[in-house]
Amino acid sequence: MKRLIFPSILLIASFFLLSCGPSLTEITQSLLEQGKNDEALARMKRAILLDPKEPEYRKLKGIAHYNRGEFKNAIKEFETVLKYDDEDDQAAYYLGASYENLKQFDRAIQYYRLYTELTFYGEFKETVEARIKLLYRQQMEQEAQRALQTENQLDVAKVPSNTVAILYFENKGKKTEYDPLQKGLAEMIITDLSKVKALKIVERIRLQKLIEEMNLGETDLVDPKTAPRLGKLLGAYRLIKGSFFELQQDKVNIDAFVARTKTGALDVTTNISGKMENFFRLEKDLVFNILDEMKIKISDNEREAILEIPTENFFAFLQYSRGLELEDQGLYAQASQAYSQAVQADPSFTQAKTNATSAKNAEQIIESSTSGTQSQNSTSTENSNQQSSSSGKSSPSKASSTFSNNPGLVPSSSPLNRPGSGSVVEMLSNLGNTITNNLNPGSGNQNQPPPVIRAVLPTPPLPPGK
Repeated sequence: MKRLIFPSILLIASFFLLSCGPSLTEITQSLLEQGKNDEALARMKRAILLDPKEPEYRKLKGIAHYNRGEFKNAIKEFETVLKYDDEDDQAAYYLGASYENLKQFDRAIQYYRLYTELTFYGEFKETVEARIKLLYRQQMEQEAQRALQTENQLDVAKVPSNTVAILYFENKGKKTEYDPLQKGLAEMIITDLSKVKALKIVERIRLQKLIEEMNLGETDLVDPKTAPRLGKLLGAYRLIKGSFFELQQDKVNIDAFVARTKTGALDVTTNISGKMENFFRLEKDLVFNILDEMKIKISDNEREAILEIPTENFFAFLQYSRGLELEDQGLYAQASQAYSQAVQADPSFTQAKTNATSAKNAEQIIESSTSGTQSQNSTSTENSNQQSSSSGKSSPSKASSTFSNNPGLVPSSSPLNRPGSGSVVEMLSNLGNTITNNLNPGSGNQNQPPPVIRAVLPTPPLPPGK
């Protein structure tokens, strides 16, 4: 009897210890956090042979590949994860980071946006949203360079007739403190015309990057010879440009012209004038005049959307416009301050709040990337020598991120609490439509473009701890 009891006790004890011990995924996560990516990868390869449809194994294998700098292999794993679980925010994040490292910014933006749709981690979500804006600027820079390289092959006749680009408005007045309105006014018109379904509006950042690549100043934007070329490079059938200047008794006059890119012929000439304190109402009247002159009918819902005013505080809007200019120069800390001043003047100015947070996060990302790059450069030789001496051969390149020092896995939202938002294919399709076929405007001051700090983003954002 004793012989039977003792083995049974051992069996029960062994089962109890095994059931209380760490799981295979927990062990692998620990290995990844310790930087032991090779061992983690080997474990997951064996696990997948036994259970090839387990998404968690695929995901951990993908993270190991990512940490080793094997981004194409990582992408294959994370795409497989999303096939099995189309709401896995971790997989969406790492896909964005992998495509970013491969300089495929359009795909990176798609998956980062998918991550922000799926995740519950608010602060990190804001960081990723700021990252998207920075990457979008890099994407638009690539697009501008590509447009200039293929300029001779561009055919304006093939551009859809509903495509419109809005250039910056010229300040013809004597008060230079109103200069930021050149971009602010254009931004307002872009926002309003984008609400008209019959039109396809070129985004401001696309124009900005094209102007930077062409090294254009303010006077170039109003040059009759330059504008058609900009329209062609932007893929715009029509261009809207104009000017404003202050009148006596605190009044302002705004002129607008709509010209065809191919011929330069004017389709619309209109102007509006009134008190400066009613600047926003005047802009709305100007937009409606443009639409009427272009014979574009709008629905009641579109009219109501256009009539929405982000702020009626002129100082707040002036500071917001300053923020746009500072962001274009890469001065994100100063831009955040300008946006914050706009919020102080009008606490209900929602877009200014959003931009203030985004600019602050962008500054932190750039600082982190810069310091991370410097640290990596100072230690890369030492690490390479150590790895070579220990293994006898060179190791594969690793992702230049915080994972290599103190890895922290991007947390996954609980499957029980994930928002139901359709299939990942549909979501990616919708997100993709918002970032393709768009170019952004830019401008310069004093007849020369402003100094542009081109932000280098060698690493994805720092993920929070588990």
